[in-house]
Amino acid sequence: MSETARLIIWAHADQQMLIKDMLRKSKAELIAVGSPQSTDAAELAENLKTDRLKNLREAILHEKANLLWLAAPSRLEVDERRLIREVGITTISSEPRPGSISELTDDPDEAKTARFVALMRQSPGYRAAQEVFDQLGPRQCVNVSMRSGAGQGTLFARLFDAIDMIDTLCGDAQLIDASLAGLVGATPESLAGLHGHMTLNMRFSNNCCACVALSDCAGSWFRGVTIMAEGGCLRLDDAGFEWTSQDGDILDSHREKKALSPGQLIAIATTRLIDKHNTAEAPPDNAKLLAVCEAARLSCRTGQGEAPRRMLEMLSRP
Repeated sequence: MSETARLIIWAHADQQMLIKDMLRKSKAELIAVGSPQSTDAAELAENLKTDRLKNLREAILHEKANLLWLAAPSRLEVDERRLIREVGITTISSEPRPGSISELTDDPDEAKTARFVALMRQSPGYRAAQEVFDQLGPRQCVNVSMRSGAGQGTLFARLFDAIDMIDTLCGDAQLIDASLAGLVGATPESLAGLHGHMTLNMRFSNNCCACVALSDCAGSWFRGVTIMAEGGCLRLDDAGFEWTSQDGDILDSHREKKALSPGQLIAIATTRLIDKHNTAEAPPDNAKLLAVCEAARLSCRTGQGEAPRRMLEMLSRP
């Protein structure tokens, strides 16, 4: 890390374990903590033994901080988003921001407000498999599974991460058929309201298919991808990969010594983000990914397949 990260965190009380995990794995110095809920802010400050912030504006303008972590899934107000950009404080978020195409349309600069961490393609396991991808050949079938427990992120965060992975590996999806289970009542009107278990079947024009299984109430963290292609089968997770031929022979593999926790993954992604010696990564195409996410949510409501391109065109109209 090229400079000491002096960190301020905006979170909910149920995210304490995630925060403590991230701080153990990071060299960041915690300066203060706050929350959209005043009682949560008091509890977090006491348990983390740090200063308490009264509001997010105080966090953004804190003279000693150079890193802001928006862990809480609450939406930012217009003036808060503008202030973050004006001050120029490096900001990371555990939730996708903006949270919908309509929000992105209302404020085109919102995508520059905070960087979503940590995408699976930022993980050590995915990075280690880079040389294998070219040898696999065109993807034919991709299976993505992502699940988390309380305080580790919303179902929308898991969906956005999975769609980013699918888009990276397969390109543009033509059609999505999605289902939502475990939720009492109708499918929510917003992506932020998603909760429970979700599956997606995705169709592409390039002789490729994909399926996704997600949950934000699985009790524990896991992210895994299986890719089938002419060059064999590649199975990867946050900590490593294994590449086998169509005959079942192991062609290559890599594995970190220990499993990687969500807090550690956030710490790794944050270190890379603020280290000026690292090559800057291109941010995700928010409009494109949000269109797919919205198509999946709509499919849960209608019970029919939905086209992301049509969703993007419809929601992007003035």
